[in-house]
Amino acid sequence: MGDSIIPLTSKQWNDLWKAKQALHKQKHDANFWNERAKSFTNKDTPGSYTDRFLKLADIHPGESVMDMGCGTGNLSIPLAISGHRVLAADFSSGMLDKLKERALEERLDNIKTVELSWEDDWLASGIVPKSYDICLASRSIATDDIQSALLKLCSIAKRRVAITLSCDSSPRIDDRALREVGIETRPSFDDVYALAILQGEGYFPKVDYIKTQRADLFESFDQALEKYTSMLDAAIEQAGTSIPRENAISKLQDWLYANLVEASNSKDDGKNSRHLCLKEPRNTTWAFMSWEV
Repeated sequence: MGDSIIPLTSKQWNDLWKAKQALHKQKHDANFWNERAKSFTNKDTPGSYTDRFLKLADIHPGESVMDMGCGTGNLSIPLAISGHRVLAADFSSGMLDKLKERALEERLDNIKTVELSWEDDWLASGIVPKSYDICLASRSIATDDIQSALLKLCSIAKRRVAITLSCDSSPRIDDRALREVGIETRPSFDDVYALAILQGEGYFPKVDYIKTQRADLFESFDQALEKYTSMLDAAIEQAGTSIPRENAISKLQDWLYANLVEASNSKDDGKNSRHLCLKEPRNTTWAFMSWEV
């Protein structure tokens, strides 16, 4: 970036993004998401995120849609039910298999799936420029090169692109628990990088926000502690802090004891169906960005 400490171009903002991504030690590849797909559910308040996203996306009747990073189809399925021709793309075959099952249950024949990553050659996969009216990327831009990802979406869309990015601390962490053990979290600012890059490329997105609540369920206290300990270890590594791990885990246990309760929909039917949840769900804010191409 030369002598300048202030990024002045899209490339410089993208270089900052790459440096930020390099700090993340844990990379979630296709195999990780294939395993997640086996028990994957939408943990947001039912319908809240999807309904808000689709309202803001303002997709016109009959328009075709590419849903990049579609997961199990939380956007693709309702879009197809509404009559849109949908290309559902994801690099996880496990997620796509779940989507196909849902499409079969709904008897939908207007969804095409493709196994595709942000880094792949989209043209070689048969996705040609200006082939879909709308391109979507919902909470799915996980790539070291965000500039390339954004420009790929712009190249495929005929009319409009809509994405969401985190603007809170990472949705994978519970900053309340981390603060309790002495680790301060910061907003991700992912949306800021995207906004600066897009403006540098001549696009001027409209920005809105979608607030969600995440209701995590755990089969036992030990399962909750395991998940939160993993979260703690990742935060300690990324922050480079010298906080004593054993002391932090002890505080984490105390916090979980104080905040875990039996889920209201748990039932004692002799099949170990009781679950624990947090008294207060985790809140996350997503930046919704849309622009014309």
